[in-house]
Amino acid sequence: MNGWQRFAILLLCCFAVMVCYPDFDASGWTFIGILIAMWTGGILVLSIISNMFGIYRLETFNKFISLLFIAAVMYTLLWYFPQEDKVTPINKLKYGEFPTKADINKGFKRLTFNFDFLHRTVRSSENFINQDMDGEKVKKEIKKKVSKKTDELVDSIQIDVE
Repeated sequence: MNGWQRFAILLLCCFAVMVCYPDFDASGWTFIGILIAMWTGGILVLSIISNMFGIYRLETFNKFISLLFIAAVMYTLLWYFPQEDKVTPINKLKYGEFPTKADINKGFKRLTFNFDFLHRTVRSSENFINQDMDGEKVKKEIKKKVSKKTDELVDSIQIDVE
């Protein structure tokens, strides 16, 4: 397994934990960023050592190192991934709180962008800027609001005449 494949596995592990345990706040995003940066450095060192000693040619040993890499990434994610309730994912698993389908759906919603709202808001007529409007009705409404605000301002102004 080369460095790019290990990096893809790193991103996949981070994505899986973020989907299964979606109850994280801004510190979760910071943690994932730092974890990806740290493990990317580890991947670079592992790749350099692998190339220096020719470990990439030993298929069994290379698979073993990749398995250790995946285990180490999952260990750091599950033991240290911050949650809002201050209970790490490994402790949740230890006490039998496995991710439910609702958690996974919430995780997917949290990590995806909702393109549906664009369709919904564009199709409704109140969002068009250049739409056909009844000019007289709009003028009356504007005059009504302006006169109301003017009356409020006049009532609020107090002039002391001496």
